[in-house]
Amino acid sequence: MHDVIDAHLDHLRESRYSASTLRERERVLRTLPGDPLALDRETTQAWWHDRQALPDGRPRSAASLSQEASHVRRFFRWAMQQGLAERNAGDWLPDVRQKKPAATPVPEGDLYRLMLDAPDEIRRAVALASMAGLRSAEIAAARWTDLDPGNGVLWVREGKGSKGRSVPLSAGLLGALGAPEGDGPIVGRAMTPKALSQWLGRYMRARGVDFTAHKLRARYATRFLAATGDLKAAADALGHADLSSISRYVVASSDTMRRGAEAAGRIG
Repeated sequence: MHDVIDAHLDHLRESRYSASTLRERERVLRTLPGDPLALDRETTQAWWHDRQALPDGRPRSAASLSQEASHVRRFFRWAMQQGLAERNAGDWLPDVRQKKPAATPVPEGDLYRLMLDAPDEIRRAVALASMAGLRSAEIAAARWTDLDPGNGVLWVREGKGSKGRSVPLSAGLLGALGAPEGDGPIVGRAMTPKALSQWLGRYMRARGVDFTAHKLRARYATRFLAATGDLKAAADALGHADLSSISRYVVASSDTMRRGAEAAGRIG
């Protein structure tokens, strides 16, 4: 039987959501009791109470519970858009607070050591992470044709959730990337995101820098925010949608984004 959950999953596939997101969404939704569209407050909250513990009795982590609640809310948001539900049953779930560790960016001295005398491919990868805030998957997908000096931006075409964005090109970033070499990958060869992250991590450890590739991206974020103080601009530049629900009315100016990009493009 093709039920409403199947229809929702079909929508996600058509929207190019990842296979892992589909698996997790279905796993959570299939635990809802009975017809999801017939849930009332009492039944929803009883289901949530049962989700607090794993099958072996151990408590679920806040991160896991938060993710499950998000899957439920997103399903009902879609159902409401389709006219299948009158309200979001996820609104009956409590807000799960998570303690997020503070971002630890790569220190400027370590970044300088990473860039000094580095092979071209490594230098470019480090620059894309630390001076443009790209994720490993975005670095792996970046091509020379994505550089648009005329408009002063780098086009990120394979962002998280298949969402593209543009990142302002700073003078420091352009200098670190060097002259374009054809129309292929900026890092010189095709790599999976995992392979790129491991490749970059090995180089960092060999240089005595005990940080992950993600900390390079954190460096961009902290420098950007220190220069602008604009959370919305930073979220846009980094490809984060997390602030959309609370800052959708804040307009990030292009001048603010460019000041942040220029600050992140300088070492020291």
